Amino acid sequence: MEPFEEYVVDKYLTLRDALKLLPGVMPNKSKWLIDEAFEIIIGANFETIEPSYQVGGTILTPDERKELYIETENFYGTTVIRTSPKGAKVLLKLYYNGDLILKKGQKVVKETELQTYIDKESYFLEEADRIRREREHRQFLIENPDQIKEAEFCYSLLNTVLYRHRGPGDQSMILDGIEVEKIVTTYRSNSGKSKDSEVIIRWTGSDGTPHKLTKESMYSGNRRNDPDRNWGLPE
Repeated sequence: MEPFEEYVVDKYLTLRDALKLLPGVMPNKSKWLIDEAFEIIIGANFETIEPSYQVGGTILTPDERKELYIETENFYGTTVIRTSPKGAKVLLKLYYNGDLILKKGQKVVKETELQTYIDKESYFLEEADRIRREREHRQFLIENPDQIKEAEFCYSLLNTVLYRHRGPGDQSMILDGIEVEKIVTTYRSNSGKSKDSEVIIRWTGSDGTPHKLTKESMYSGNRRNDPDRNWGLPE
């Protein structure tokens, strides 16, 4: 999966949240039903051309499963199942077909809040295309720094360009007729076993305004780096 696709997928509804938008559905039990169904592949045989999956009485294609059941990881490394707007259409089909588990006394209804999410398909496609084009443009600028304009100056781009074309440490480079300087200061942890750098990127704009972008070091405030505390040495 491309980085721009990952960015968009992370904004998709989780499968459980999508199920909550279907009136009368028991989201946890219905998700478990889908989990179990996707563990079983109906293999290719004389009747079928490709493997498929069965949820309740409905047969789903691999493409439908791919959109309905997208495996992602959260910050903690835990698997999170998400569903795209296309996948939500598949979920709605399962709902209308009576394949999901409903609460006692509840019935399938035509109008659902899930439709609003389904209607956002074009938004996600446009967002993915926008991010892809931005990443491609950024990569072009990194490879061709002479094309960078002052209005595009930002820490991430300048730091990458200076490292790529000038190397590590203190460096400078002319970009869009402006001298951009990078100053690197290394700080150590109190134990001295780890280190991290503070990076300052500065320039004077074409209008005479000075600019400074700073990435602080996680260790800059440690006693080992403080002369007023004897550089962390015992008194």
